[in-house]
Amino acid sequence: MASGKVFIGVDIGGTKIAVNGIDEQRKAIAPQWLEMPSHSDKGPNATVGQIVAAVQAFMQREGITADRIAAVGLDSPGPADINGRIEKSANMHPDWEGFELRDNAERELSRALGHEVRVSYENDCNAAALWESHIGNPEGTEVMALLAPGTGLGGGIVVHGRLLRGSRGMGAELGHLEIVHPPFIEGWEPKCGCGQTYCAEAYASMAALGKILRIALPQEKYRNHPLNQITGATEEETWKKRAYAVRGLAAQGDELCQAIFDWQSRAIARLCRQVADTIDPDRIVIGGGFIEGGKALTDRIMGIIQEEFRRLAFKKHAAELKFEVARSGDQAGCLGAALSAWQFANRVG
Repeated sequence: MASGKVFIGVDIGGTKIAVNGIDEQRKAIAPQWLEMPSHSDKGPNATVGQIVAAVQAFMQREGITADRIAAVGLDSPGPADINGRIEKSANMHPDWEGFELRDNAERELSRALGHEVRVSYENDCNAAALWESHIGNPEGTEVMALLAPGTGLGGGIVVHGRLLRGSRGMGAELGHLEIVHPPFIEGWEPKCGCGQTYCAEAYASMAALGKILRIALPQEKYRNHPLNQITGATEEETWKKRAYAVRGLAAQGDELCQAIFDWQSRAIARLCRQVADTIDPDRIVIGGGFIEGGKALTDRIMGIIQEEFRRLAFKKHAAELKFEVARSGDQAGCLGAALSAWQFANRVG
C-alpha cells in the first residue's frame, strides 16, 4: 500500500476483536477487518495481549511497518469512563473492574512496536456514531444521532464532527432515556438491565425480546408457534435461541414476530422524538442487529419508525429530519475507533 501515517482502530467485544485502519485522508485501509478472539473471559491482561497480537497481524496483512503507526484507537462496550477505566458489570471477569484499558494497551503497544504509540478510547456506540457521521457528512457540518438496537440499545451523538462524550465519557446513553409506550401485552412492565423501568432499551433490544417472549409464548393462542418448538440445553439457552430466531421469522412474515418488531419500532420512534427535542439533529441513523433482517424487514421497520415519529414530533422535525440506515455495519466500530485516533493525533474533537 501507499506510504504515509496510519491510524489503527480496535473494536473490542465480548468474544472477538476487530481491527481496521484509516490513512491520513481518513479513508479505510482495508475493505474487511481482521478478526481475532478477545479472550475477555480470561481477564483484561489476556485481552490486552490479543489487542497487540491483532494489531501486529493486521500490520503484517496490510504491509504496514511500525514506524507508520501514528496512533491507535480502542472501543469497547460500556461501562467505562472517558479514559477507558472499566467499571463493574454483570457477566464480566472480576479482574476487569477498575482496569485501565487505555493505559495498559498504550504501554503494551508501545513496547511491541518499538516506539511510543498514543492510544485513544471510546465507547463502542460512540465510535460507530463517529464513523457513520463522517461517511455521511465528511465536512463535519451536521448534528447526528445513532441508535443501535442490538443486545442492548446503544447510542451516539456527533455535533459538527465531534462526539458528545460528556464530562465523564457517559454522554449519549440514549438507551436509558425513559419513554412512555403501551405494553406489548397488557399488564407487563418492561424492566431494563440497569435496574430501572421504562428505559428505551427495555422495549427495543435483544434483552427485551427475550422478556417479551416469556410472556407471549405461554399464551394458548401461541401454543403451536414455531418458537415454542425451539429448545436448548438449559432454560436460559432456550429463551436465548428463541429470541435470536424472531428476526428470521419476522422476515418470513410470521404474524407474532412481525407484531413484536412493529411494536419495538414504534418504541424507537418515541425515543427518536426525545432525541429530536433534545439535540435537534439533521439525521438519525438506525443501526445494530435490529436492521439486519433483510431489505423487506428493514424497510418495514424504517417505515414504521418514520410514520410514528411524524405523528409524534413537532412539525418542523417531522418535515425535515432525515432517517437513514447505518451504512458500515459491523465495521463502524473499528473504523470509528481509528477516526478517534486520527482526531486525537491531529488535536480534533
